[in-house]
Amino acid sequence: CALSEYANSKEGFGTFDAVMLSNLLCRLPDPMAALNAMPKIVNKGGVVVMVTPFTWLEEFTPKSKWLGGFHDPVSQEPLYSKDNLKQIMESLGFEKIHEEQMPLVIREHERKYQYILSEATGWRRM
Repeated sequence: CALSEYANSKEGFGTFDAVMLSNLLCRLPDPMAALNAMPKIVNKGGVVVMVTPFTWLEEFTPKSKWLGGFHDPVSQEPLYSKDNLKQIMESLGFEKIHEEQMPLVIREHERKYQYILSEATGWRRM
């Protein structure tokens, strides 16, 4: 993920008070690389806003890198992306400050549309 490369470079643009990932997380080849970069690029007290439908597809993200959306291979319990995202962000020093369902319509062509409900969350860096 270029975000992790940016976070680790000395020639970056600095840090930010706010970062937004909109319908991006489940389209990255390595979503954890992007999440792990957040503490390096977001100022203390800064906010990360993520909007994602968690529609993981192997054409974008190898299944081994998905945050959820499958069953645990040992326990067969479902693993939910939303729950894992909360655990990951908290372990990185962020607290959830907002959550809502956000509708999205994508026009594919004149007669075909996709209606999607994305999970919108806000996270403050502690």
